[in-house]
Amino acid sequence: MKERRSVLMVIVTCCMVLIMVGGCGKTEQSGRKSKPAALVKTAVAETTNLVELIETTGDIVAVNTVTLEATVEGPIACCPWREGDCVERAGMKLIEIHRPLYRQELAAAEAVRDLAQAKLDDLKAGARPEEISQARETLRHFEDCTAFAEADLKRIRSLVASGTLPAEMAERARVDFVKCQTQLGSAREELAMLEAGPTVTEIAVAQAAVDEAESRVGLAQARLDECSLVAPFPGIITEVYVRVGDLATPRAKLLKMIDPTSLVVRTGLPESSSAHIRTGTAATVTLDAFSGQKFKARISRIYPRIEADSRTRIVEAELIDPVELLPRMFARIKTQGRVFDDAVMVPTKSITTTPRGQTVLFVVQDGKAVQRKVTTGIEQADMIQITEGLQAGEVVVTVGNLNLRDGIAIRVGNAAETGAKAGAAQSMEAENPEGSEA
Repeated sequence: MKERRSVLMVIVTCCMVLIMVGGCGKTEQSGRKSKPAALVKTAVAETTNLVELIETTGDIVAVNTVTLEATVEGPIACCPWREGDCVERAGMKLIEIHRPLYRQELAAAEAVRDLAQAKLDDLKAGARPEEISQARETLRHFEDCTAFAEADLKRIRSLVASGTLPAEMAERARVDFVKCQTQLGSAREELAMLEAGPTVTEIAVAQAAVDEAESRVGLAQARLDECSLVAPFPGIITEVYVRVGDLATPRAKLLKMIDPTSLVVRTGLPESSSAHIRTGTAATVTLDAFSGQKFKARISRIYPRIEADSRTRIVEAELIDPVELLPRMFARIKTQGRVFDDAVMVPTKSITTTPRGQTVLFVVQDGKAVQRKVTTGIEQADMIQITEGLQAGEVVVTVGNLNLRDGIAIRVGNAAETGAKAGAAQSMEAENPEGSEA
C-alpha cells in the first residue's frame, strides 16, 4: 500500500514538473516580440554643377635669382654691400677685383689702335696742297735739267765730231742726260700719285691694321671687365660671401641677389587634377606671415612635367594684390580644378566603410535598406560626389546607417527622433550584442 502511494506521488510530481516546464517555455516564447523596423533618416541623391577646389601648400620663391661668381683671381678691391641692400639699376657695379696688369694691357692696346687710326686718317685725307706744289716745283726743276742736259749733249757731240773734244766727253754728257730723264719721270709719277690720292689697296691695308688694333683693345677690355661684376637687374642683395681684401678665385661665390618683382608662389598639384589646370586660372593665397588675410592670385606658369618623387605637377601663381613678400615664406593656395556639369551628390554621412575597406551606402528600396558599393569623388563641405554605383534620384540613408544590414526593414523618421533612437540602438547593441543579432 505504501509502495503504491510512493509510486503515485512520483508520477504526480513528474507531471507537475512537466507542466511547469511547459508553462515556462510558453511564457518565455510569448515574452519574445519581433524587433521593430530600424528608424532612419534619408536624403535624395541630386545632380549639381560641381567645381573642384584644390587646396595645397607651397613656398614663395624668386624666379630671377643670380649668384655672382669670380672668373679671375685677385684681391677684392670693392664690395660695399650688405644683406638687404637694394641695387637700384641694372649694370650697377657690385664687386671689383684688383688686377693692374689688365689695365696696362688695355692702355698699350689703345695706343697701338690710336696709331693705326691716325695713319688711316692721314692716308684718307690725301696729299696736302703744299706737298703737291713742292712736287710740281721738283718736276719743273727736272724738266729744266733734262732740257739743259739734252742741249749740252748735242753741243758736246758736235765738238767731238770736229775733234775738239775727246769721245769720252760725249759719253759723260749722254749719262747725265739719261739721269735727268729718269729723275724727270720719277717727279712726274710722284706728282700724279699726290694728285690722284691713295689707292683702294692702301686704304684697305691701313683699315685692316686699325681693325686688328681694335680687336686687341676689345680683348684687353674683356679681361679687365671680368674684374668688375655688375648687376644683371635691379634687386636686393640676399647673401654676401666676401669682404674687401679677400682673395677671389675662379668659380668662387661672391654675391647673391634676387629680383623682388619676380616673387611667385610655387607649389605642386596632385597628378589627378594637374591636367585640368590652365594658365590664368584664378587662385586665393594665404600666408602665415599675414594671418587672416587672403590675397588674390592667378596661375602664371605650369611646368610641363610630373615630378617623379611626389607625383605632382609644379605650378606658379602670381599675387595680384600688393603685398611685401620674402623668399621661402610658407603659403597656402586654393584654386579651381575639374568641373562636373552633372555630378551626383549625397551627404557625406551616408558613406560608410566595411571591415574589408569597401566604400558603401544604403539605398532605400521597398521599405528596406539595400547595401550598395559605390565609388566616391570630390568631397566639399558635407557633400560628396558619387562617380559609380548610384543614380540621381535614388534615396540613401544618412542617419542610422551604422547599425543597418543589407536587406533589413527600415522606416523613415524625423531628424531628432531618428538621431535619439539610433543612439539608443547603438547603446543596446554595445550592451547586448546577442540580442542585436537576434
